[in-house]
Amino acid sequence: MRALHIAFVSPFFPLKGGIARFSSNLHEALLERGNKVDAISFKRLYPGILFRGKAVYEPGMSRKPVSDVLPLLDTLSPFSWAAVARLIRRRNPDLILCAYWTGLFAPLYALLRLVSGKRMIVLMHNYTSHERFPGEKILRDLLMMSADGVITLSAHVACQVKKSYPEVPVRSLFHPVYNPDSTVPPKEDACRQLGLEPPGPVLLFFGYVRAYKGLDILIDAMPEVVRRYPATRLLVAGEFYHGEKIIRDRIERLGIGRQVKIYAEFVSNDRMPLFFSASDVVVLPYREASQSGVVQQAYGFGRPVLVSDRGGLPESVLEGRTGAVVSSLDPSALAESICDFLDSREKIPYERMVKQHARKFSWDIFAEKLESFSREVIG
Repeated sequence: MRALHIAFVSPFFPLKGGIARFSSNLHEALLERGNKVDAISFKRLYPGILFRGKAVYEPGMSRKPVSDVLPLLDTLSPFSWAAVARLIRRRNPDLILCAYWTGLFAPLYALLRLVSGKRMIVLMHNYTSHERFPGEKILRDLLMMSADGVITLSAHVACQVKKSYPEVPVRSLFHPVYNPDSTVPPKEDACRQLGLEPPGPVLLFFGYVRAYKGLDILIDAMPEVVRRYPATRLLVAGEFYHGEKIIRDRIERLGIGRQVKIYAEFVSNDRMPLFFSASDVVVLPYREASQSGVVQQAYGFGRPVLVSDRGGLPESVLEGRTGAVVSSLDPSALAESICDFLDSREKIPYERMVKQHARKFSWDIFAEKLESFSREVIG
């Protein structure tokens, strides 16, 4: 079968964040399958003020673009949008694949489709932005008028798209598993390097800290967990975009400062194995979610997950085998689920079951399914 030529528009490494990591992995998988991919990235993704002084690039990586990635787009410059649209038209790919996670990028993608004249598939990470803003639905409507197809990473998001835009072809896939990029140390070594005193179970909250991710709920659940399992510790690893002082004050007020260790930093790929290796379970008490790349990171390290029953999160969990779904966001219910997991971890071989499950969600399988849908869209 003839290979595809795809213009893939998205953040890519060395830009940091989950979308850049996802797209960089998918880019590599598509190339390995023999496709031609024009990876078109951003030289400026957001106004600097939104980063609040935080780094824009992946720690340890040069600002120099990764090989084969073209950093041409400036979100604040429509002139760069038009230039990229003309470039796509000249290169004449089979289709455009664009990563979508917020309505702010809808006008850009609509323009690329209009000017280039190429069919466009929207790779939809989120149906709505995590930080809502007025007019987002209007912008999403604009994008869907231009879309020739939509790929989602969960059935939950696919249902949202089908309900609002029944005329647009939709393919529900999955979020592939991230395999470790570097050597994974033994749990004891990881705990020692992170300054954790053994022994005892370790919970991990990983990734950007935003209001919708429910870290406050997990903090409120910890006193009950510690009462029943006094040696339990919680690792919080990620950059704070919401409420660091509030969280620290809450920990102090609840008297669990010795049981909670906070690493308020963006965790680079080379340090990521430390945190996952040190942990026994990854906890995601999200108030809302399309899906989460953190689940797939945990699975890559063989770690089970406890997730809330929000959005597409439950789709990725096999109850009692790769983790558990918490039916309520009440701190007492979360504490009960954590303790139930700690009760079961000696009886259930979670790591083996997680690794077996993870084999079904490779980047190669995802890329193959994306190619199949792309051929349907371009006829």
